[in-house]
Amino acid sequence: MKRRAIYISIAIVMAVVVLLAVQVAKKNRQERISTGSDHATISVTVASVAQREFQDEIRAVGTLKAHETVLLNSKVLGNVETVLVDIGDEVKAGQAVIRLDRTNFELAVKQAKAAYEGAEAAIAQAKAQLDQAEKQYRRASNLLTEKVIPQSRFDAAEAAYKTAQEALTSAKERRNQTTAAFETAQEHLRNADICSLIAGIVVERNVEIGQAVGPGEQLLRIVNQTSLKADVDLPEIDFDRVAIGTPVVITVDAFPKQQFPGKVVVVNPMVKRETRTFRMRVEVPNPTGKLVDGMFARVALSIEKRLALSVPRDALQRLPGSGTFYVFVVEENKALKRTIKVGTVGDQYAEVLDGLAEGEKVVTSGAGRLRSGVQVSVQTIQNRK
Repeated sequence: MKRRAIYISIAIVMAVVVLLAVQVAKKNRQERISTGSDHATISVTVASVAQREFQDEIRAVGTLKAHETVLLNSKVLGNVETVLVDIGDEVKAGQAVIRLDRTNFELAVKQAKAAYEGAEAAIAQAKAQLDQAEKQYRRASNLLTEKVIPQSRFDAAEAAYKTAQEALTSAKERRNQTTAAFETAQEHLRNADICSLIAGIVVERNVEIGQAVGPGEQLLRIVNQTSLKADVDLPEIDFDRVAIGTPVVITVDAFPKQQFPGKVVVVNPMVKRETRTFRMRVEVPNPTGKLVDGMFARVALSIEKRLALSVPRDALQRLPGSGTFYVFVVEENKALKRTIKVGTVGDQYAEVLDGLAEGEKVVTSGAGRLRSGVQVSVQTIQNRK
């Protein structure tokens, strides 16, 4: 038993010695790495810090609205005889889309026409009577001057002349009334055909055959979606960065991988006091018909272009849990960690605001294995445009 305890003690001592040797070797290895005395190198790819063009963007959201929208209703009271279109149908401007029963309208036109023609005949008769009364009045006036007829006969001729004048005036007023009634009846007959005011597509229908309709009752909704518009609100800080004609790009959830180009067409010159925002309107052509009224739109405005220092996006590293970025710069075959300040970050390049100089080399691949001061071997120098 005594010999067994001695063996155990010797084993424990040897284990402690081995552990201490491993820790010392590890410490020496780290010191060699930090001082660059380790001859092991890491292969990396680098790129030069260079001037590139960047463009700022303003992003906003809005709802697409059709270029034109018409709510069709009947101008007259009547019964629907035919509905010529349905939801989804395309229509032309001036095309008849609903027809009302024309029977009563045609009868009204016929009656109004007869009344108008009767009034015209009455005028012709009144003119003939006036001509005759005028001749009698002038003859009586001459005879009275010559003292051939008594005053009473002249007075009778004068009264008949005035009566004939009044009769003609009354006949003309009657004709005016019948003319208006005739034109109204013709207008009602024309309105029995309800026509689209714009070229577009039917998106809503609220009418059926046989339905009684009247003025103001909405029957169809027709929209022109050859182009669409969206009103969006922006913070007042962007007021001097947006102008009419500024290009925009619109994306919608229905086509997430497709961009629809447009432009700013209206900038409201007033800032709302409550929200400190101003409203602008963008317009986007819709030649493919993919965009429709009511879609939720994401709007991106491309504004200022500028030259700035840049690094490939692959070179950017970020400290976990922070907004601090850094890169590894290669100097004399060593990778040196350097904190930088970045601006706009695009798909390929990031704008460098501070921390780097033009022409310096930054690591674009292999950075995950690096520590500051490690020896590196540059395999490729990227010069992407």
